[in-house]
Amino acid sequence: MSVSNHENRKSRSSSGSMNIQLFHKTSHADSLLIQLNLLRKRHVFTDVVLRAGHRAFPCHRAVLASCSRYFEAMFGGGLKESRDAEVNFHDSLHPEVLELLLDYAYSARVIINEENAESLLEAGDMLQFHDIRDAAAEFLEKNLHQSNCLGMMLLSDAHQCQRLYELSWRMCLANFANLYHTEDFLSLPKDKVQELVFSEELEVEDESIVYEAVIDWVRADIGRRHLDLPDLLRCVRLALLPETYLSKRNVAAFPNASSKNSIRFMLVVLPMARPVPFFAHCSTETAYGFASLGCLQILRLFF
Repeated sequence: MSVSNHENRKSRSSSGSMNIQLFHKTSHADSLLIQLNLLRKRHVFTDVVLRAGHRAFPCHRAVLASCSRYFEAMFGGGLKESRDAEVNFHDSLHPEVLELLLDYAYSARVIINEENAESLLEAGDMLQFHDIRDAAAEFLEKNLHQSNCLGMMLLSDAHQCQRLYELSWRMCLANFANLYHTEDFLSLPKDKVQELVFSEELEVEDESIVYEAVIDWVRADIGRRHLDLPDLLRCVRLALLPETYLSKRNVAAFPNASSKNSIRFMLVVLPMARPVPFFAHCSTETAYGFASLGCLQILRLFF
């Protein structure tokens, strides 16, 4: 009788079924991570060094690849990086943020606070530590307020954090009257300014607020933005503004605007624009904007 047959017979109960016991130590995963982290700190069995700024972090490729698709692709893709002993992020990643990511990889824990949440979100997205990115986004959602909603809108849009984007977007629309004169608004890219002022969900009491926002944004960097003025004014319900208001505001906003090619461009384009009905941002009737001769006459006051 072979040893294997003898062992098989011994393992069977009288009923003929296999007598099996599953042993599962729930703390094994934590113990394994603790030991791997100790090995990392002692530089034992480490096979790659990550560099950021002036700091170096010896690590285990297997641990990094298990936590991040970015590193999995880097080390397993057969490219040059898969054979390099070092990966240098230079200044694209702050060393303290990389250290936090590595601490998470080796412990499944990370402390998120107001000082590091945005950096962790960006680094988590960059290195595909998606759990970190999502946890940082959730933290920022809970700490979203009027003073940071514009910045959170840009951050979440850049890193595909849909819920954070929707929450910050709605907060921007609801608080537009208090935001348009802030530095965050004046530094927005043109496309975001257009999206905000064109939105039917924009909450303002008077269309003059939208007009003021557009003018102030252009004036903040008039040398570069004056050509954007026609596109932005198309988003303003000009027909809802009194002619006296427009004439006074234009003189105050652009006292030397006669040399601005963008204004001349407007006077060429606007008469050719088809009259398209639109609803005001505030509660008013449907109006026609660009077909109004009164609006065009007021725009000539820019000269």
